Amino acid sequence: MRETLATNDPLEAEREKVDVIRRLRGELRGERVTIVQKPLAEEALTWREEIRRAKASGSEGTIGFALDARVDLVRAEHGHDAAAAFASVASGAATPVAALLDRMFAEKKLSIGYEQDIRRSVARLETWCLGAARPATIEAIGTEVAGLFVHEHYVLSGVDVGTANKEISCLHSYWKWMKKRAGIQENPWIGQRLAEKNSREAAEQDSDKRPFTDDEVRTLLGGIRLRREWDMSLLSALSGLRVHEIAALRVKDCSERRIAVTKSKTPSGVRTIPAHPLLTKIIERRSEGKKPTDFLFDELPEQRHGSKRERSAPVSQAFTRERRRLGIEEKGSEKQRQSNIDFHSWRRWFVRRAVEALERGGVGYTPWTIAHVVGHKVEDGTIEGQALPLGMTMGVYAGAASWEAMTACVHAVTLPKDTLAERHDFVLVKQGRRRPSTRSEGRSLPRPAISIDV
Repeated sequence: MRETLATNDPLEAEREKVDVIRRLRGELRGERVTIVQKPLAEEALTWREEIRRAKASGSEGTIGFALDARVDLVRAEHGHDAAAAFASVASGAATPVAALLDRMFAEKKLSIGYEQDIRRSVARLETWCLGAARPATIEAIGTEVAGLFVHEHYVLSGVDVGTANKEISCLHSYWKWMKKRAGIQENPWIGQRLAEKNSREAAEQDSDKRPFTDDEVRTLLGGIRLRREWDMSLLSALSGLRVHEIAALRVKDCSERRIAVTKSKTPSGVRTIPAHPLLTKIIERRSEGKKPTDFLFDELPEQRHGSKRERSAPVSQAFTRERRRLGIEEKGSEKQRQSNIDFHSWRRWFVRRAVEALERGGVGYTPWTIAHVVGHKVEDGTIEGQALPLGMTMGVYAGAASWEAMTACVHAVTLPKDTLAERHDFVLVKQGRRRPSTRSEGRSLPRPAISIDV
């Protein structure tokens, strides 16, 4: 393949060929590559790659002259500091802060939401560097610079401590990966988290997430008006599954009295557990007439590709409305945004019930079994906030819990006395309607006093 460049200057031709070669390589792969004017940092990274290839082929001299000519042009157009930064990146002495994010995400396979959180945190650091006239490069971010960023961007700006620590944690994760994969010697974000408030007022405002009480379980399972939310509540209460794990279940995942979780927030969450006997009717009803690959809860809408919103989000929202309608709410103060009880409290209730069974003399399983059933990491793991002992022994050497032990654990969890385990008086909801129909499955119900968004 040959292409004539529109210049007689050998150095200018050397510079122009970078984009031309990129386009020609794309054509060889059957791809259409559009060359656009790049930001200086991105262009410098392209130069770095071409220099690496030139060194490998023994022709770095010519491209070196071309780089010098390009640096001179950058200096003339953008000033001395911009030219120095451009040369540092192109030569490999400096790396833009966000340059390795795509490489990390390709390796770690994080959730879309967490990827967005890390990108947002890195972008804020980059913006601060530019505003403070500091090099926005990985090599320039040491402990002193990181500490100054935390002080100016979070402390002086009055950013919420939880928000600040979340973003600092994202930066810590990025630098931790770079230390392992990119030769970065220091993680400047270690120890940079802000101290949590310790005043009495802060303690009253902080949430204290907890399981449902037995009375709340009876009220919810006896009063939830929506079939989908009731089914998912009972399924979570008797399996310990997270709401997004239930939403991702397919018909083939729920067969032969087993529930296979193939998609979870952590590697430990991918597991197969025994199905509680009281879940048999729900699974059979929701599997009837469906293909093995169909979702068990097929009425949930698919989310737009790349969306941070989970497939289970409509259930969490509708359940919250039902919970509040039934008077199940708890906040430490008026300033507390989130309730201490939510859909995740079903999972907490499952763990609490399994622990109580052991405390009453239950046999056939151990606290480590509970961790395996709910998909917690056994090594360095906890049950209800208490660290599991023998993390290495039980978490690594002992392997996964036996099927018999997990069965004993699941069967030890029973519903409180007088709790409804089967109902038919649900409100029917038509897709696209914001108010549920008042027609029930079997009898008429009075029109609800409030509308329910589904």
